[in-house]
Amino acid sequence: MPQRVLIVDDEEDARLMISAVAGTAGFETVEACDGREALDILQEDAEFALVICDKMMPRLDGYEVVRYMRGDDRLKDIPVIMSTADRTTQHLGGLAPDGKTHFVNKASGVESMRQGIQRALGLDLADKSTREMPTLE
Repeated sequence: MPQRVLIVDDEEDARLMISAVAGTAGFETVEACDGREALDILQEDAEFALVICDKMMPRLDGYEVVRYMRGDDRLKDIPVIMSTADRTTQHLGGLAPDGKTHFVNKASGVESMRQGIQRALGLDLADKSTREMPTLE
């Protein structure tokens, strides 16, 4: 059974791109359109290898999702990639450095996200699949 990644983003195009990257790397994906939906999913099922979460979303933003996860014993050790289209943001909004929370600029594209997943999970994704990485058109 493949490992699962929870993708949380209010923009459908971003979810599709991230899902394609994770799927190409051999992961099963589950999607949520905002932070509230993500927490609902995580409260029901904490068996995720990784959460990739947009920084700015309605209802609950990415920072709130990560803070909740780090305070929950079932979720605290799941790596999180905080993604944003903001090219100037290079910090985690006051989140304490924990080695499990990473930053990826999703505006940098597919390769940046692939590398972020690789870093967050300590994997060499080149070994996961020989398929071509998806392109955005």
